[in-house]
Amino acid sequence: MSSDTSAASDTAASDTAASDQAGQVAALKKELADTRDLVKMLADRIKHGESFDTTYAASSYASIAHNFNTIPVRGMPAKHVASMIEDVHLCDFNPLLNTSSYVNVTSEPEEKAVAAMGAQINIADASVYPASIELHDKVVNMIATMWNAPEPANGGKYYAGAGTVGSTEGCLLAGLALKFRWRAWYKEKHALSDQQVLGVRPNLVISSIYQAAWEKFFRFFDVEAKVVKPNLVRDKMAVNAHDLVSLCDEKTIAVVGILGNHYNGMYDPIWEIDEEIEKLNTEKGWQIGIHVDGASGGFIAPFQEMSGKGTPAPYDFRLKNVLTMSGSGHKFGESICGTGWVVFRQREGLAQHVATTVTYLGGSSDSLTLNFSRPASGPYVQFYKLLRLGQEGYMNKVENQMGVTSYLRQFLSNLKHPSGKPRFQILDGGDTCCLPVVAARLNPELNLHYDDVDFQHCLAESHWYVSGYALGFENPMNDKFENLCNDVNEATTMFRIVVKSNLTRTLAENLAGNIEKILSVLDDMDAGYESIHSRLTNLAVKDEEDISIEELREFSDSIGELPSRGLNKSQFIQQSFRKKKQKRSSILAQNVC
Repeated sequence: MSSDTSAASDTAASDTAASDQAGQVAALKKELADTRDLVKMLADRIKHGESFDTTYAASSYASIAHNFNTIPVRGMPAKHVASMIEDVHLCDFNPLLNTSSYVNVTSEPEEKAVAAMGAQINIADASVYPASIELHDKVVNMIATMWNAPEPANGGKYYAGAGTVGSTEGCLLAGLALKFRWRAWYKEKHALSDQQVLGVRPNLVISSIYQAAWEKFFRFFDVEAKVVKPNLVRDKMAVNAHDLVSLCDEKTIAVVGILGNHYNGMYDPIWEIDEEIEKLNTEKGWQIGIHVDGASGGFIAPFQEMSGKGTPAPYDFRLKNVLTMSGSGHKFGESICGTGWVVFRQREGLAQHVATTVTYLGGSSDSLTLNFSRPASGPYVQFYKLLRLGQEGYMNKVENQMGVTSYLRQFLSNLKHPSGKPRFQILDGGDTCCLPVVAARLNPELNLHYDDVDFQHCLAESHWYVSGYALGFENPMNDKFENLCNDVNEATTMFRIVVKSNLTRTLAENLAGNIEKILSVLDDMDAGYESIHSRLTNLAVKDEEDISIEELREFSDSIGELPSRGLNKSQFIQQSFRKKKQKRSSILAQNVC
């Protein structure tokens, strides 16, 4: 073998050895990395296991940020997950001091247990849960009789109605039944085919003080809105019956009467609406009905009447033209979970339009709701509350609420400005024809440099929350932002205090004391604040096209930039306004807390 051949052979052997060695090194590195990963995984699992035996504060979960935009790889101890959710809830307002919302916030341990029991039951499956369905139907019966519905036809056992996830679904179901009822009538009247009648767009007549449920109805189900604006000061937002019915035509599916609006709690005069509808139907040969939106008043008005302090005339199915009525169980019905109810005057020609029959679950069952699957918590808890309180309990509760409402209303009425003029103008209906709600606004005669929304923000620093708002809305008849009431503009503000069952006289006195304190704080705000506030308020309610770029530049320093894509001028001004309020937070805290 030549020397060259030998050298080449040695080189090849050396290369092979080096390659083998490099491979071994790579394998060892991979094994080491795998071992490290295994050790880390085992350490994590040991740490995870140890977390089951310690408190949340001592666990690793308490020291890291949790964004949870994806499902975590490994599960967590139940008690720690509950603690994490509790941490989130602690950042909310104290619900017991929230007088803005109508939603009930109190419950008993037994009620919570009943709600948890119902959460495990899908009440859609009537063949598996027939007893729960029967309990639901008994609740419908109790509510239907409370609202004086006619006896079921042909000796039927149950009234036509349904439990829903809230009063919104109740309104939607009632609206749909009324729409389909009108369509059948209109088709026959004009001898139209099924296809032809689908091309005719119906309308619904309602006060501008409607709740969000009806905006959903107009949008989702292609029904034209015909809106009447009430007067704020003279009529306290109760709609004029003649004005309401005058908008009706042969394409009107129904008129809505609101039994306690959410702005100031006032009842529409449904008995007067019924009289006007009866005259119109008799004169024109129409069949327009009334839906009573009792989202809040459905569980208040019956017990006011029971105590002798009710409306001057009936407001429910005792009126001939009331065809449907809905209410919220989770408001003054005292349920702790989302619960609503809708009752139909009869099944034939009305409720039947929204009823569907399901047979694929092992039996035959009817559904009168928009969603099929749902927990039984709502009906269970409502059944619990109706039996727990009884008629007398509800009546006593409502009397207490109205008494606290009267105290707060009198307190606001008696407050005087340093000028000697009243601090507030009361805007609710008083002790009758009204929910337990105090509604007012800062006296416009005082020409104050702050408004009712500022009042809300300032009061929040003392942990009390009231609802302040401007009286403007987007009119569905023309898609323009307009004044909510005839006698005020859209920049006018007011506030409300909802007296729920947990707002006792003791708490009301504390609220009153804090109101008195924060008014002096607001009075002391300087002239610079006054100037910025008034000008931003005026801009915030301007139409988009009326805001000039010069006006925008004047206030651009408040947020550091001019409107960007996706932010229109009005939104920019409103955002600026909100940021100005945020800058005042520490000042208010120093003076109030």
